Formats: sequence, structure tokens, C-alpha cells
Amino acid sequence: MNLYDGHRVEDHAAFLFDDLLPAVVGYADSKGVPVGVVAFATCMAMAGLMVIEGIERDEIIRAIGEMRVPANKAPEALR
Repeated sequence: MNLYDGHRVEDHAAFLFDDLLPAVVGYADSKGVPVGVVAFATCMAMAGLMVIEGIERDEIIRAIGEMRVPANKAPEALR
């Protein structure tokens, strides 16, 4: 996916898999809540930031619909 000229979401896979996802899972575990609850809250916060940055809601919804995360590349804790 390419939302901005010269920038690709895929270029940030290491951050997503190595930093963000483990932080979400770790936080959920520390609070004793389902990972999905924390992931959803994180998603809503990020969607808000994207809207502020000028990304249309329809574009965010389309991107979510098209997203495919290969499970075999996810950190062990997320499988």
C-alpha cells in the first residue's frame, strides 16, 4: 500500500512486528485484558491520527479490508 508518494507501509514492517505488536501484547498481558481489546483501542487511536493527517475514512476502511498479515512472519508470542 502506498498512501504517500515515496513512502510504503511495508517499509515499517520491522517496527510493527518487533516493537508495536509486542508492546500491544505485553500491555494487554500486564493489564489482564484480551489482546484484541488493546489492539482495537490502538487501531482507533491510530485511525484518529490518520484522519488528522488528512487520510479519508473510506481509505482507512479500504486498507483494513485489503490488509493481509502473514501469520508465519509474526513474532512467536502473536501466533
